[in-house]
Amino acid sequence: MKSLLWPTLILALTALPLAAQAKGPGPRTERISRALDLTPAQQTNIQSIREKHRSDLLQRRDATHQAQSALQAALREAATPEAQLRALYDKAAAARFEMMLARRAVRLEVQAVLTPEQRMKAAELRDRAQARMRDRMHHLRLAAGMAG
Repeated sequence: MKSLLWPTLILALTALPLAAQAKGPGPRTERISRALDLTPAQQTNIQSIREKHRSDLLQRRDATHQAQSALQAALREAATPEAQLRALYDKAAAARFEMMLARRAVRLEVQAVLTPEQRMKAAELRDRAQARMRDRMHHLRLAAGMAG
């Protein structure tokens, strides 16, 4: 169970930004725009970049979800051979990695629109968000009795 918690949570957290993109700019996007002091031109460029990649990211998210679901279903079956589990795990890991690469490509394209100061501020915001996520994950693990 412990080995499945992280991939499942990562998958769920990956899907959240994509779901928010479907509705267009929201409070989070506006908050980041203000924090980075984006110009209207930068906002338009970034929105165009996100829209350009949206379909690909959604497809990759779906592929990741399907691969993870297939792995979890196979793990529940006692008769599933280890070789098949390994192949399904590799497929799920590859799908997660492809999603990471796609998100990285978007991030790099967005960073090209930012000034050096804005890139530094964005990195700072990302670091803080990751720290908050680690704290939440730690508390979830504590609540589930899995901390160690």
